[in-house]
Amino acid sequence: MSKCGAKLAHNEGTCGKKPEPGSKRCAQHGGRSTGPKSPLGRLQSASKWLTHGKETRAIRETRARLCADLRAVEERLFEQGLILGPRTRGRKPKYLLQSRIELWINQNMG
Repeated sequence: MSKCGAKLAHNEGTCGKKPEPGSKRCAQHGGRSTGPKSPLGRLQSASKWLTHGKETRAIRETRARLCADLRAVEERLFEQGLILGPRTRGRKPKYLLQSRIELWINQNMG
């Protein structure tokens, strides 16, 4: 006989209830859920879909763009000799936004 298996927060165990027919989870842990039915509900669900449990794709994309901007500014400051020492650790961003870099340098460097 199978069990629900949902992780429990209070004792770090798993739920031992019988799952709902056609589902892997019991009614308490979402076994009766069939998801959104209306087109609007499906659209909202798709737009708010979380990746890796905590953040949306939009949040990840925004963070990636900001990191790319900061990395590019740092590279430019190293080239001009305004920053000495080691560079910031971490992976390099996929894309550098040159127009934002030029705008930032023009505004802040004169």
